[in-house]
Amino acid sequence: MQHLPNDTFDVLLDQFGQIKTVYGDPGFPAAKDVWGGNDTVTATVAALNAKLTIFGDDHTMLLGHSQGGNDTLIADIGGGWNTALVVGDTQAMIDDAKGGNDTIVADAGRTVYTTISAFGDAAGDMSGNAQGGNDDITGSVAWRGGANLFAGDTGGSMIDTSRGGNDILDVSVLTMDGEATVSGDAIGSLRGLAHGGNDNLTITLNGDSAISGGTLFGDSAESLMDFAQGGDDVLTAKLDGQYTNAVSQMYGDASTMVGNSHGGNDILNGGAGRDFMYGDARIYEPATPGSITGGIDTLNGGAGDDRMWGGGNSDFFTFNTGSGNDTIVDFDQGNKAIGSTAVENDLIDVQNYGFADWTALSNLIRDNAAGDAVIHLSANDSVTLDGVHAASLHPTDFII
Repeated sequence: MQHLPNDTFDVLLDQFGQIKTVYGDPGFPAAKDVWGGNDTVTATVAALNAKLTIFGDDHTMLLGHSQGGNDTLIADIGGGWNTALVVGDTQAMIDDAKGGNDTIVADAGRTVYTTISAFGDAAGDMSGNAQGGNDDITGSVAWRGGANLFAGDTGGSMIDTSRGGNDILDVSVLTMDGEATVSGDAIGSLRGLAHGGNDNLTITLNGDSAISGGTLFGDSAESLMDFAQGGDDVLTAKLDGQYTNAVSQMYGDASTMVGNSHGGNDILNGGAGRDFMYGDARIYEPATPGSITGGIDTLNGGAGDDRMWGGGNSDFFTFNTGSGNDTIVDFDQGNKAIGSTAVENDLIDVQNYGFADWTALSNLIRDNAAGDAVIHLSANDSVTLDGVHAASLHPTDFII
């Protein structure tokens, strides 16, 4: 196997409208057994209306058993009205190609009207038996940025038997008027027999305005289709600000699951703002009744007034003191969305509130005017079970 050299590049964009593309391994051979160098690229943008693109290897396709290097890519964006794209390895991956274990820092937190995107392995699709590297991506976006996209593996889709790496993504929205989309594996869909990695995603939102927002997807920002399998992911939303108006949406797998797809066993941790949490997906389109499988997910909304959907399969809903007034929309009803008649056994964990036993807790459960059971955990905290009557609840529905 041919090994390319380890290179270091320092780049400065300090002129209005400047355009620059940097490759860690320029001229990457179109061969099937090439290993990219472990390159370091540091790019600074200090001008307005600039356009920066960084590929850890090259704007090409990794073929055969080629592998991207373990690169360190840093984009430090200042000024405003800029565009930046940082890709850990290459444009596309096919066959048995593998992405490197890359470290990406994409910082646009001091800009205005800037769009920044970072993908751990490929800008386009991963197909065949391609495999993403285990990448570490840190990003920040600022005031009125555009479509800020971050993905652990690819900005396109994962197809065939491709597999995502086990990635860590940590993105901050450092403004009262901005947003970001963060996906553990792909911005596009997972199709065929593609399998998402076991990823750890964190988004930190500015809490000074409801305009601030972000969306986390454990596997795909679009859909899981065919027989695709979601990874076992951890999604966390945090709030950094004076108020609690920022809104996050969290999908353990994808916004839509189609065909015979399978959700991973995901953990969703909400912040102090308003969280909309889906253990698997929001929309289900099964090939046949029950052909979609949900994961065994754990949802914890944190503080703030949250809405939660566990999805198909039996899930855990965890509440700690100070959890706010939350709603579980599909308690023991998630399988209906995928057309399954299998009985669910969702569990509500209220151990943190220190109830002595089921009798002490049951005395605090009663129906509201709509006929929905409301669990009054404290003077300020409650859980409403949409479509569930208090009389139908039993000790086995809770972890006390």
